[in-house]
Amino acid sequence: MKNFISPLIIIFILLIGIDPVYGQGKDFNVENLAVESIGIKKLNSLIKNRNGKYLLLNIWATWCIPCREEFPALNKLHERYNDQIEFIGLSVDYPDEVESKIKPFLDSLNIKFNNYVNAENDQDKFITNLEPGWSGTVPATFIYDTSGKRVKYFTGGKTFEEFEKEISELIN
Repeated sequence: MKNFISPLIIIFILLIGIDPVYGQGKDFNVENLAVESIGIKKLNSLIKNRNGKYLLLNIWATWCIPCREEFPALNKLHERYNDQIEFIGLSVDYPDEVESKIKPFLDSLNIKFNNYVNAENDQDKFITNLEPGWSGTVPATFIYDTSGKRVKYFTGGKTFEEFEKEISELIN
């Protein structure tokens, strides 16, 4: 009887949508998130090819508390402004941490905008490519106009209201 009950319990758990490993319901969808590695060449192409939209590029890491705290605001901003602004997150975690750290974090917040992980081995080259005066601290946010010209750059965690103020100055 013991061997018969265990498979039934597992089938029941799977039918109601609870993942017995992670303890999450049906919304736990790490497998469907695409987090690609990105180098400087592809990053520069994303910045340059704007297709009539502004770009808000947020550099972050899963271990960075201010980064984690501002991510819900970025997601909310994306929902409000995605017709005018492309939102891209770029994690500076290690590329081999996509499955173990990055995707679970993004999924936990139901993030809807594209995210990448930095694949550039030369961190100084990565930093100076975005801003020669940037120390590399995260979070860092770069805003580009519709032609790919950087119009704003700031570091440190921001609230929804602070981000929205920066955005509304540009698009209005």
